[in-house]
Amino acid sequence: MDNLLKKAGTMLPHLDLFSRMLALRRLLQLAAHMEERGDRVTLISPEAITLVGDEMTVNTEVQTSKGALIAAADAYALMQTLKGHEAPEYAVTREELGALNARAVADLESSEALAAFGETLSRLGVPSAAAPAPAATPAPAEAATPDAAASKAEAGERRSRKAEGTQAAVN
Repeated sequence: MDNLLKKAGTMLPHLDLFSRMLALRRLLQLAAHMEERGDRVTLISPEAITLVGDEMTVNTEVQTSKGALIAAADAYALMQTLKGHEAPEYAVTREELGALNARAVADLESSEALAAFGETLSRLGVPSAAAPAPAATPAPAEAATPDAAASKAEAGERRSRKAEGTQAAVN
């Protein structure tokens, strides 16, 4: 238990990174919620999130159909960072939310904070997700037929597309 606590403690310097990632995830959840409702734009201020579509709603926090809770103050702080300027409120479309998130994720991927997190994982002996998985050796019967090889290639492409979709959903 003491060892586990020490390992958990090594993550403390990365709390800012985790908080930023969580905020970005909530931004994507807000965009998905807007799409579900058919909203065209949202106004985000420190006190309220206003969703504008077929109907207009104003709340201090928005709860999505999947249970995610997005607080106005948190969304506002993130928008201020992403937009790069201070404003009394920010008006954004769901497409813009997606674009802002994609840019922020790209910035995170090349950040010193993420590199430091990778170094921490290495010190803990956690294998890197970027490391290639060992190649599986095909059984002789599978390798012999062209259909089996094509089928394996198609399955690999499906796994790759699924992994990309999962990564986009996480981001």
